[in-house]
Amino acid sequence: MATKEIESNLLCKRLIHHFYSRNHNFCLEPKDIEEMNWDWQKEFLDSTFNSKLIQKYPLSGQFSRLFLKKLIQHLEPHQEVHDDFYAQLCTAMNIINKDGFSYQHYLVENDINNIITIKETRNMVVNGTTGLKTWEFFFQAALMLSDWALAKQEIFSEKNVLELGSGVGFTGITIGKLCDIKSLMFTDCHDDVLKTICENVKINFPDFVQEETQDVTSYKSENKCLSIMKLDWNSVDNLPDNIVPDILIGADIVYDPSILVPLCNVIQTFCKRNSNLVVYIASVIRNEATFASFLKTLDDAQLQYERVEVKKSGYIEWDDCINKCLLKIIEKST
Repeated sequence: MATKEIESNLLCKRLIHHFYSRNHNFCLEPKDIEEMNWDWQKEFLDSTFNSKLIQKYPLSGQFSRLFLKKLIQHLEPHQEVHDDFYAQLCTAMNIINKDGFSYQHYLVENDINNIITIKETRNMVVNGTTGLKTWEFFFQAALMLSDWALAKQEIFSEKNVLELGSGVGFTGITIGKLCDIKSLMFTDCHDDVLKTICENVKINFPDFVQEETQDVTSYKSENKCLSIMKLDWNSVDNLPDNIVPDILIGADIVYDPSILVPLCNVIQTFCKRNSNLVVYIASVIRNEATFASFLKTLDDAQLQYERVEVKKSGYIEWDDCINKCLLKIIEKST
């Protein structure tokens, strides 16, 4: 492949990455724009706005408008602009995200053929919960945990996993989709959050068969089961006896001092059911005092913890500069 063609492909991949990262702060040099002829534009459009995935699950209208306007402004003085850019701009200007929801798409290993799609709200609070939004800063804990899990897939192989405080379900969906687990149960205490998790599971596992019981919604394939269940940390006595995970996970669930004791009670409950239980909790530390209180609460609950070193593995993009911590927690031996 000629050098010029390689550079053109790299430029296209870079702009595609900006698109899926919802980043319109890209820079284009004159030599870049020179490469962006009609065929280049078509390749870009086919991988983004015209792809089946984006047609079905579009990004927010606001982002799409900003991205398209900037790209068109760069192109117009120097290239014949592909008709579909203008068509997509008209579409974006008319997008009204129903009920305040839109879709985010996360590339795995920067591969447009390997994407996690998440429905989320643009609103800060919906019906009393923030669990329906992927907060740009604090969502880094979910991205970090997902990236780490994909680098340590052997830990999850053939295991029954339960996620605490699943939110939109990103971490559980990523592990469920790409790790060889036996089962994964998403839990949260808000009905609206649980409904959104169900929708996100259906988006990412379209071939799984849905089954309903009184308390649990499950999606099954021949060798994997994903379930969604309501779990109030203050009512663990009502937890069904048949739920016995091998691994607990949680991302950005240590932020409120009032939930630290209930959280540790949940962990203790599952430790009593499985003495070999291992817990992994990823946090963006927003308040040092609250996090220190969590560590003390673990000690008081006879739960042993250690900090796990986390480095970027390149599966999921996240910000390594955040004040972060991944804890491995087990029951203290007597």
